[in-house]
Amino acid sequence: MSKNAPLTEEDVCARVRDSVLEQRLSPGTKLTEESLCAVFGVGRTTVRRAFLLLKRDNIIELQKNRGAVVASPSPEEARQVFESRLMVETALLKTTIENIAAEDLNQLRTHLQEEKIALERADIARWIRLTGEFHLLLARLAKNQLMYAFLEQLVFQTSLIVALYGPHGAALNCSGDDHRLLVDALENNDHSKARNILVEHLKTIETQLEFTPRQPLNDLQSIFAEARTA
Repeated sequence: MSKNAPLTEEDVCARVRDSVLEQRLSPGTKLTEESLCAVFGVGRTTVRRAFLLLKRDNIIELQKNRGAVVASPSPEEARQVFESRLMVETALLKTTIENIAAEDLNQLRTHLQEEKIALERADIARWIRLTGEFHLLLARLAKNQLMYAFLEQLVFQTSLIVALYGPHGAALNCSGDDHRLLVDALENNDHSKARNILVEHLKTIETQLEFTPRQPLNDLQSIFAEARTA
């Protein structure tokens, strides 16, 4: 696409999704058609179509008399998300383990290096996004598109959950060391250890949640400007 070409609904959807994954866009934030038209320089039709894509992925809710609002998973929904991730990711990991190749391990190592660089540069938003994408990269190696698509939704839901219920003043997210240890276990063909690391990794994140919601930030211009320069 040309640099000056207008954004499509898929582009707008992707930018909102990235801001959710980076935990820039808080649960409960109201997204008006007017505000997104101004932020992205698109028309109302494009924004409305983007809203439908985001609603499909459970990233926003379309509420009567309020319009589009970034989804705020309940504590019970949070529990279900982590329960589902455990089932889906361990199943995908089993398939990945059975078929993983040297080039797959290299790809995972490259991703780990990107996580490390982002953290060293204190680019926390990018680091948060990369840690979520690690799980998707690992799952993609299983080559099960339907389960991968479901996990992708769960990962976005996890970002909303962590943004809403993560400890105040702390960046609760994936530990890069856990990721490295998981890749080490895969490389050493230690299937049991790889599974245990993944399970404990997800359970640790869940147990640190505090079910006291935060107030959303509503400065959309600032949120998406930061996303463009990240």
